[in-house]
Amino acid sequence: MKVSVAAGAVNEFSLAQVQGWEAGEQESVDGESYQTGIAAYKAKTIFGVKTVQAKALIKDGKVVKWVYAKTGMEIR
Repeated sequence: MKVSVAAGAVNEFSLAQVQGWEAGEQESVDGESYQTGIAAYKAKTIFGVKTVQAKALIKDGKVVKWVYAKTGMEIR
């Protein structure tokens, strides 16, 4: 997950913003099975600085996609 963020796979947050990393559970998304991981990061919002959780969808040891943990919407 760190390699993915460091390589610029997401524009929403940087490696320096991440406060913690956590292994997630196996999850099925759109009929595909993924291992997941969570990156908690600080982000400025209209409500002030908040901790946001990003979920990595991992297949064959590589991050395929980053999504917001609460909504499942893709992070670009």
